[in-house]
Amino acid sequence: MVKYMDIASIVPGASATASAVLGGLGGLFERDGPCYAATLTFGADPKLPRRAGLFTPGRSLDAVVRFSQPTSGTDFRTICLRVPDAYGTNRPQDFLLASSADGVPFHHAVLPAQRIDSRLYSTLWLYLAGWEPVVFGLRAEEVLHEDAPSSGDRFEFLISGAVGRFHPIGSLTVADRLHDDSTVFAARNTGGGLRALPPALLYRG
Repeated sequence: MVKYMDIASIVPGASATASAVLGGLGGLFERDGPCYAATLTFGADPKLPRRAGLFTPGRSLDAVVRFSQPTSGTDFRTICLRVPDAYGTNRPQDFLLASSADGVPFHHAVLPAQRIDSRLYSTLWLYLAGWEPVVFGLRAEEVLHEDAPSSGDRFEFLISGAVGRFHPIGSLTVADRLHDDSTVFAARNTGGGLRALPPALLYRG
């Protein structure tokens, strides 16, 4: 059952949600923020997508993650995640996520987040893992500071069916801040049986 959500919390993200529907037009994910090295680790969950090679049980991968800086207390947040060389040299896997909520239709909505841990983060629209339509997410599990990321912060890496609820299939652990924050993320960077569908396919950040 979807929990009641105050309409006042939805309105500030309405234009951002519209941008998401239009493939991120208007700079939905083009937001400055610090980049960190990170480690993405998948568990032994039998619900891991079976036809997408990235999701090997027990696998740990080097990652780069960028956290946007909100401009006001009612602003939304974004997290852009890259697994460099996921499918070979210079063939990354990118996930672009925005502060959102659980369950359809709310995982399609961009919602304001006052703190880094006040909402889960969703890719908003669908991917195909093999032939299975899924949505990916992140949710803060342990953070040192509520306003900004820190080394050692840990997030659950989540997956949901098109009409289901999110559940964890791995974890993202933040490491040291990177001096080079020039990474350009693009949701079209996929492979190994995983594909982003429009409008998520068009996200850039």
